Amino acid sequence: MKTIKIKRKISSSLLRIKELEKFKGKEVEIKLDINEIHEGDIAEKKNLAGVFSKYADSNLSKKENQAWSLAVREKHENYRR
Repeated sequence: MKTIKIKRKISSSLLRIKELEKFKGKEVEIKLDINEIHEGDIAEKKNLAGVFSKYADSNLSKKENQAWSLAVREKHENYRR
């Protein structure tokens, strides 16, 4: 059994669902669960850029360029100092 979720605004009682194209010519059973979505139910998308800037440490930003290579070396203990 395959579940397909489709969210869209319905502008007509005639629905064309492109996701069902691959089932053409096959015997299928289709079940519909209708849940009306209200505008209050849709969460607002917020831009989170810079939200953690107050925690930034300018001294550590200088070490950032080497952080990945140091972490890998420490993890695998196969490095030279």
